[in-house]
Amino acid sequence: MSIKETIKSLLQERILVIDGAMGTQIQDLKVPSEGWLDDKGIAQEGCNELLNDTAPELIGRIHKRYAMAGADLLKTNTFGTMPWVLDEYDMGERAYELSKKGAQIVKETCDEYGTEASPKFVLGSIGPGTKLPSLGHIHYDEIYEGYKLVALGLIDGGCDVFLLETCQDPLQIKAALHACQDANEERDVQLPVMVSVTIELSGSMLIGTNAETIVTILEPFDILSLGFNCGTGPDQVKKHLKTLAELWHKPISIHANAGLPQNRGGYTYYPMGPDEFSQKQLEFTEFDGVSFLGGCCGTTPQHIQALKQTVEVVKPKVPAGSIKPSVASLFNTVELFQEPAPLLIGERSNATGSKAFRELILASDYEGTLTVGQAQVRDGAHMLDVNVEFAGRDGAKDMRAVMELYNQKIPLPLMPDATRPNTIEEGLKCIGGKPIINSTNLEDGEENFATYCKLAKKYGAVLVCLVIDEEGMARSKEKKVAVAKRMYDLAVNTHGLEPQNIMFDMLAFTVGTGEEEDRFAGKNAYEAIKEIHEIYPEVGSTLGLSNI
Repeated sequence: MSIKETIKSLLQERILVIDGAMGTQIQDLKVPSEGWLDDKGIAQEGCNELLNDTAPELIGRIHKRYAMAGADLLKTNTFGTMPWVLDEYDMGERAYELSKKGAQIVKETCDEYGTEASPKFVLGSIGPGTKLPSLGHIHYDEIYEGYKLVALGLIDGGCDVFLLETCQDPLQIKAALHACQDANEERDVQLPVMVSVTIELSGSMLIGTNAETIVTILEPFDILSLGFNCGTGPDQVKKHLKTLAELWHKPISIHANAGLPQNRGGYTYYPMGPDEFSQKQLEFTEFDGVSFLGGCCGTTPQHIQALKQTVEVVKPKVPAGSIKPSVASLFNTVELFQEPAPLLIGERSNATGSKAFRELILASDYEGTLTVGQAQVRDGAHMLDVNVEFAGRDGAKDMRAVMELYNQKIPLPLMPDATRPNTIEEGLKCIGGKPIINSTNLEDGEENFATYCKLAKKYGAVLVCLVIDEEGMARSKEKKVAVAKRMYDLAVNTHGLEPQNIMFDMLAFTVGTGEEEDRFAGKNAYEAIKEIHEIYPEVGSTLGLSNI
């Protein structure tokens, strides 16, 4: 039985408990001064992850206390082992090493205290780092490579489950998910991934993403659980948990702080004691899907012991959440089936169809392209198509520059549009929300179609499929439906896309072509749309109405 299957089996009977704070416990330790010396003899006090190398017995002592308290999942002391974080201490090159050593320490504890009936799992802690890609602090490629080093180190050290915790930016989550997935593949293992985001007192993640929107963004990804940690105490997170339980269809995790932090004599203090904390956490089990409970800042082995005793006989409620087919920006969710219809796609951020936008691209005036996008927001568009490709220019470079700005400044979901897959992917690397890829078809065969399906699957995007096959555009209703069914089968059954993440464009030439067969182009498209929705009710559809 795989680790994922083992955990799911255990969750059928009981809540699994995550351990408590690491940083709080380290602060309480009397770390000798030599424990803070790096391999160059430089004092690096404050770099907790260094202790995996210099004071493993002290870190091991913390893990053992949590294990004896009853925690089922023990977090590694690797929250900040990413290269760009360690670079602040001139130790970026030690990312893999410190990650591996962090996992090894926990592995020893799990082996010592775990039993067949009550196993303990090494939970590989991966933090958000100090740079957010959606704010332009770091690009996807760099953050991905750093996370992959961490993931490989955790795997090699004996990690069982990855925990992306205290997440503050959906784009950071995507890069980390891709890194964990590729590290798994490289090591030929299948470690599941838990994702835990931080909701601030403002009601959203630091970047501005609320609970509903993060569900929309992460719904397409294969993750073990989604939940909340840090930021607030149990009282403040409860309303966001209610939203999550209504929308999320997989297990939910909560490891909250011991109340809201207070300042006492210049030191951070968390007021909630073990009994109050555990009772507050018990209330969370009333929600569907809540399966993992634990502690974050300010929690101690005493908090975890009280929590374990409180919930050890509680059986988690089955996840029951669901969402309507949707896309999202960093800030908002937009349903694909609008009431009243239709869904309006802004087409002016397009170098092919807009002279103003094309001239801005030719001048490399990327800031200027924002004015085109913002005008469409004011005019009532539900999402924006973005096409920067122009003969003689580096489309991937232009797409990256525009999408980085649109991701930050445009509150609508984005639709990268290009004829070259590398241009599409460069755009996807900049989008924190849930985008739509526009578009693909079968004109160049199934291999080219597969490329776009894989991009949609990897980046959690909706895919627009045009009814064109190797013979050209489908014109009759029957041919349109036949091509759509073929594309559906490939996308869903071969490449693993969910039906709600597929949109069909049934295409219609304007009657102005003068061709006899195009006299009924609109009618054929409408009838094909009706039939394909009867066959596949979850898929979406789009059509250029100007041609009708």
